[in-house]
Amino acid sequence: MLTQAQTLASVVSLEVIGKSILPMLDKLAQDDIPNIRFNVSKTYGELIRVLRKLPEQGTVYSLDKAGQPYSPSPRGQELIQSRVMPNLEKLQKDDDVDVRYFATTAAAAATAPLTTGTGAAGTGGDPMNTSP
Repeated sequence: MLTQAQTLASVVSLEVIGKSILPMLDKLAQDDIPNIRFNVSKTYGELIRVLRKLPEQGTVYSLDKAGQPYSPSPRGQELIQSRVMPNLEKLQKDDDVDVRYFATTAAAAATAPLTTGTGAAGTGGDPMNTSP
């Protein structure tokens, strides 16, 4: 489920991230299993990279495909600060060393320089076609 959230991040809108993906991660960030929590941390890192580029309307993938520059929405930064960073701060204090490592790495993505890769969120590829 977490891998799907990472994969979907570049092809979904700000609204979908805020209403569907982040609430799921809020719950999973408190899971008893450390591997779940460190995968949540990794997913937050990918979401931060996407939210820092995501326009108010549309997706990062659509901008990449059209060759258009990123026009980040202030709402993306607001989601990072109000929804993602508080959970990452808790995960950085986790008992498990791997959870702390991935939470710290993800938190660093919030201030890292923006990259302008090609393809879906700079991954160099197109999203998988899931149509029957």
